[in-house]
Amino acid sequence: MEICPHNECTGCYACVSACKHDCIKMEEDELGAIHPSVDDDKCINCGACRKACPNNVSLDFKYPTACYASWITDKEKRRICASGGIGTTMSEYVIKNGGVVFGSRYNESLVPIMTFTERLEELEHFKGSRYVQSLVGRDTFIQVKKFLINNRLVLFIGTPCQIAGLKSFLKKDYQNLITVDLICHGVCPTKHFTEEVDYLAKKYKLENIADARFRGNDGNNYRLTLWNKARRKLFPGNNYREKLLRLSESQQFYIWGFLLGVTLRENCYSCKYARPERISDITIGDFIGLGKQVPFDYPKGNVSSVTINTEKGNVFYKSVSDSNDSLINIERNYEERLEYKPSLVEPFHRHPLSSTFIEYYKEEGYVMAIRHTLKDYLLNRQIKLYLNYWTYIYRVPRKVFKIIIGKNGKR
Repeated sequence: MEICPHNECTGCYACVSACKHDCIKMEEDELGAIHPSVDDDKCINCGACRKACPNNVSLDFKYPTACYASWITDKEKRRICASGGIGTTMSEYVIKNGGVVFGSRYNESLVPIMTFTERLEELEHFKGSRYVQSLVGRDTFIQVKKFLINNRLVLFIGTPCQIAGLKSFLKKDYQNLITVDLICHGVCPTKHFTEEVDYLAKKYKLENIADARFRGNDGNNYRLTLWNKARRKLFPGNNYREKLLRLSESQQFYIWGFLLGVTLRENCYSCKYARPERISDITIGDFIGLGKQVPFDYPKGNVSSVTINTEKGNVFYKSVSDSNDSLINIERNYEERLEYKPSLVEPFHRHPLSSTFIEYYKEEGYVMAIRHTLKDYLLNRQIKLYLNYWTYIYRVPRKVFKIIIGKNGKR
């Protein structure tokens, strides 16, 4: 039985959570992406799964009523946050007021999952961007509903499709539920990430990996880094050889597959949530393009975009702001944020190399497929970076530089 078209499925788990007969489970397709599989012997054709799927219901999108450039001034608290630390600030407010926070973190096997916390000290594990699909799991939406029925304040931070899955599962709005969606570029299948980490761990003999990061205010930005529980970076490390690896684009196959749009889930290329109107109460993300056309009289680095989409979101965010002197909000025009495409305007475009990656994947699996697909691209990029560096240091004439790398950057 097909719950929704395969290319539209986001793997949100709404159908799994809605099935009271436990006859649906998530299985990986030929490219490693999870999709629901129905056990026809158990299924009684009640239709609960189809009704819970966000692809089969009419969703309520709202155009933002306000937009802010926001950040917290506490640099230590922001250190491993993706940008302005807004998600952490909202989470702290909810927990201090007796609420529950749902978001993404890694489990003990370093698999990104959606789960909850009621403890301030655990919020450290929820910080940072994860350029990979976080598995919602069968019970997460059920747990949200239980907390809501018990009149607990619930903050749910996730991708727009995860929030759409939650809302279609709940089937009604709850005044004590605050949803915050992340400006989403798309996600890679979880299997790609776990296989990449396993490969790096074996290749560089890494032990006791406890954390993986892609973003941060600590100098580790837009690259995959691996850490142990003591917050010591394992990859790239700190000796001379590993510092060279950190500079090497050829060691960042996973993140470039993500950034270029080579390895995203199929549904991401036609995402119905990549539009100015939003599915949640509040939307957060990087404020890319800040100050390019309209002057901004503050530091622009790692500042968050915060858009208020509902009156409930407005009341909540005002309460958060009033309670935290460290939170700075500078009102901006939403159109300024929309100037940077895509994500808030349209889905991310599929890269031409995606078809090559798919062919390799079916034959060799993720690790070898992404390396065969991107090796020439990343090598050419690396050569350009090094030649640009030597051109700057030694003032090599640009004419010589162009002869070396070619007009199109080809070797």
